[in-house]
Amino acid sequence: MTRDGDTRDQRTENQSSRAGEVFDAAWEKEARATLELAGFDGDLAVDAARDALRVLTGELDEEEFRRRYHRRYVREFGVDDRPAPGHPAAPAAGTQPSEASEAAEGAAIGAGDGNGEADEPPLTRSGDTLLSRRSALGLAGAGAAALFLGDLAYGSGGTGSPGAAVDDESASTGGQAEAADEDRSVRWGMVVDLERCDGCLMCVMGCQQQNGLPEGVHWIYSLAYREPDRPDDLNILLRMCQHCSNAPCVKVCPTAARHYRDDGLVLVDYDLCIGCRYCQVACPYGANYFQWTEPENYGGGFDGERKDARGRSVVGDPPVGVMGKCTFCPTRQDAALQSGENPPPGETTCELACPHDVLHFGDLNDPDSKPNRYLEEKRREKGGPVHTFRLLEDLGTRPNVIYIGSPPSPRAEAVEPPFPYEERGFVEERRIVLEGPEPWFRRIRGESREGSE
Repeated sequence: MTRDGDTRDQRTENQSSRAGEVFDAAWEKEARATLELAGFDGDLAVDAARDALRVLTGELDEEEFRRRYHRRYVREFGVDDRPAPGHPAAPAAGTQPSEASEAAEGAAIGAGDGNGEADEPPLTRSGDTLLSRRSALGLAGAGAAALFLGDLAYGSGGTGSPGAAVDDESASTGGQAEAADEDRSVRWGMVVDLERCDGCLMCVMGCQQQNGLPEGVHWIYSLAYREPDRPDDLNILLRMCQHCSNAPCVKVCPTAARHYRDDGLVLVDYDLCIGCRYCQVACPYGANYFQWTEPENYGGGFDGERKDARGRSVVGDPPVGVMGKCTFCPTRQDAALQSGENPPPGETTCELACPHDVLHFGDLNDPDSKPNRYLEEKRREKGGPVHTFRLLEDLGTRPNVIYIGSPPSPRAEAVEPPFPYEERGFVEERRIVLEGPEPWFRRIRGESREGSE
């Protein structure tokens, strides 16, 4: 199916069907397998993830979303600390989940059908979706993700058809190119120049070493693909947490462990996270990881300060039983904000590790920040518009990662990367070492693979 000539308005009209495509039957199968390992209510997680996406696409009112699941959350977790509409902040440092939220919301949540819940028909699928974006980016790892690059990135930014030049002064490109996020004076984000990326994996290596990540866990992925009409051109897509300004993972977290910092970073408070994996299921980018055992058990772990300037544990690989993902290096950003410089000199480890000037991190709300200056330089270099896009922007997530280059088409095909993960000492697919039952859970129980059923 081609969508040449689609406009931004036309894609907006189609958002409800796209929501159904993302969280389809294939996604649900993978999600339930994930949730079964976590031991929490899979029906609740699947329902909440689908409806959180419907909130993002405008199909469901956020207040109704909270009301619909409040009592189910309290029954499952003993608490419902999901952010109330218009109030995205998480509890203060040191607070623990409690049932206070249920009492505080009382009559408002209890109003309605008498039991705090509402039945909704399931989202219908549009067309013959073979595999959802979330499934492609989930437990199967980078190999499976690359097979569905077109489904992931198509229609995610700008106007016009795939591969057409986009004028980033009128499209969604950050800083001067878009209206500032009114909720925050600083909004950390990144411009990724895919036209300069050769897939060397130095960003992957730098991130893994800095954060002490276990084998098979990569907070940034490098995915290689080719287009059928340009078979000689090797393309790279870098995928990390998009630090969305409208993040579905925040909407489904029962304890407010997943939260926004004042500077826009989407982080996990390791002291509040209970490892339910609801955020993993709700994320359309597949950016979340569960920590199966203590970090030092598999290769060093993180040896820096785990707390940010607020005193919250959000840095480095998480402790056992807790979710982790790309953090955009919050302690580095704390130092940048405390420097007094304007704009603050934000930076990330992956940016510093890149030898090809691909990654440009900074305050997207500041026209003088590194990412916005780089966009302006690219415009001057090209003498006009540049190709830009954001992943799944039309779902309403408001991602804060902006890509320079053409998005993969629906016909994009995965190819062998120029620098294989194995050659760098990595394991490409997380499932090989981290997802059970082979071989991870047997290793935890002290069983050998040989002679076990």
